[in-house]
Amino acid sequence: MKNSVLGALLLLTTVALVAASCGGGDSSGAIEVEDARYRLAKSDLGAGYMSISNTTDTDVTFEGASSEGVGRIELHESLVGNDGTMTMQARPDGFVIAAGATITLEPGGKHLMIFDPLGIDDLTVSLDFGDETVEVLAVYDAEASAAVTTDDVVDMDADAMANTDS
Repeated sequence: MKNSVLGALLLLTTVALVAASCGGGDSSGAIEVEDARYRLAKSDLGAGYMSISNTTDTDVTFEGASSEGVGRIELHESLVGNDGTMTMQARPDGFVIAAGATITLEPGGKHLMIFDPLGIDDLTVSLDFGDETVEVLAVYDAEASAAVTTDDVVDMDADAMANTDS
């Protein structure tokens, strides 16, 4: 009886180890992207928005983005200064996304600055997280592009001029 109990425990332990090594116990998670879209302020300047969730158990850094359909993409953030004016700043070091957290790229906050898009087609955008690259389809938002105000264009233009050497 003692040998059969020991044999059963050994068998259960072996099954558990095999299941864990095959991904049965994997809780590492993934980087998930939702609602990827972009708008144009002018024919050569736009902004991209999305939600990025880090369902892994470690912090990740969103380091950059690229697409074959544009000249370049930079990470930017709109900030309100002490005097109440809004400015945009390039974020070359990226955005840290804590384990289990979500960041939202949206107008008036964190966003992708899109320079020299080749047209208004949907874009396949590669999001760089250092050790991992996630490809997403960013849908062109014609309605949001049409609603861009003159102030939006001036603000985006001033920022683009300040970052022409990047």
